[in-house]
Amino acid sequence: MKKRTLSLLLAALLLGAPLAACGSPDEPAPSGETDPVTETLPPETESDPEPERSFADFPSRNFGGAELRLGDTEQYDIYLFSYREEPKGEVLNDALYDAHRNVEEKLNVTIELELFSDPDQLSRAVMAGDDSCGIMTGRDLNMGTLALNGYLLDISRLEPIDFTAPWWPESAVSSYLINGSMLLFSNYMSYYGISRARAWFINKQLCADLGMTVPYEEIFAGTWTLDKLNAMMKAAYADTNGNGETDVGDTLAFVNDGIFLCMQPSMGIDTFVTGGDGKLAFAFDVERASLAVDKLYSMLFETAGVFQDVKEERLDRTVFASGRSLFFYESLGMTETVLRDSNVEYGILCTPKLDETQPDYIAGYTDYLHAVPKTVTDTALVGWGIEALAASGYYTIFPAFRDVCLTNRYTYDRESAKVISLIGEKMYVELAYTFSAKLANIFRKLLIDGSTDVASYYASHADEDLKLMEQINAKYGKN
Repeated sequence: MKKRTLSLLLAALLLGAPLAACGSPDEPAPSGETDPVTETLPPETESDPEPERSFADFPSRNFGGAELRLGDTEQYDIYLFSYREEPKGEVLNDALYDAHRNVEEKLNVTIELELFSDPDQLSRAVMAGDDSCGIMTGRDLNMGTLALNGYLLDISRLEPIDFTAPWWPESAVSSYLINGSMLLFSNYMSYYGISRARAWFINKQLCADLGMTVPYEEIFAGTWTLDKLNAMMKAAYADTNGNGETDVGDTLAFVNDGIFLCMQPSMGIDTFVTGGDGKLAFAFDVERASLAVDKLYSMLFETAGVFQDVKEERLDRTVFASGRSLFFYESLGMTETVLRDSNVEYGILCTPKLDETQPDYIAGYTDYLHAVPKTVTDTALVGWGIEALAASGYYTIFPAFRDVCLTNRYTYDRESAKVISLIGEKMYVELAYTFSAKLANIFRKLLIDGSTDVASYYASHADEDLKLMEQINAKYGKN
């Protein structure tokens, strides 16, 4: 059985961490939970506690029993990250159930959930003028298309929405608020976002067996870079099965399945940024992107211990969980699923900087986003519903996920707890990916083909992305 430690410390570190938000769409749905853990370590420092607040402090409003209708998708069980039909005596399940019931009582509404079989079906319903839902949740790329085609309402105009409230993550607001308008949003209505913050996992025992040290010291010194990760990978390989080939029967550094979600923004490479005037500006740095792609190519294709999972069978998960790989790149939510029942004692690392000139670590993420269809008529109900659901999630769902899935059930050392806190402080979602910008996907497009020709790819797609940026700027602020 795994040793369980640091529940109190992790809770203290994560309490104020901003929400991030989605992972690759084939990630498994939420699953098991655990009983509370009694073994704890005290915080390293003490400070005066802030006044304790709860959803009870949220203002009440009487909507006379009206239906607040939510449209969500069954694909990949996304709805299970925000909704549960009944209590089961399990902490996370019951927190999700309570979060909606609390909103129903606070606003005197009935929350109704309509599930669509996939995000495309939900998108088609909105485009057809279907008014069956007031708040919808869908795949980021689908939602970006709806925003550009004018099917969504600007929620910045709705009362009592307050983007400065703690249940509105600063990182998501800064990304999705354009020209003073917000057509897509991410907040604490769901815990999907925080569960999909990207991180690197390291097999601590295998690291020690290879004569290496888990690089916590470098992380906290701000010197953890792609070159240092590369050096560790190149030193980690053993032909365990003796067949003279690199395969999943060996002791590996990494399994490369071609999934590079969130890696690009974590290297400080943006396609668009929001300027001081609130509009998007073109920001793609060809030189920096070329440097990153060269480093990643060396690490992934010129390292004996990296196995190429060309069929994308997600072997990285099973190989790491079985203890045969030093590194694993995925979301924090993997602790809740793939790693939950493994015997690997792992440490958690943030994504390294491109080099030491990068000012800060960046924890990239994507999200299944929320929006309000333009067909909505009762905007007061929807505005209050959004704000109440986000606040209830912040006070109810997020602590349950934090305490159950990132604290009590899994093995963490003190350093991993600090890394998780660091990740929480450095969340970043790239808006350009949501809108299918070509340059936002350059890592995947090149590296999956074994190419490093950033300049040619840029020359082929920059004009297209510039037109997309102009289209976004023209659309936002006019809804």
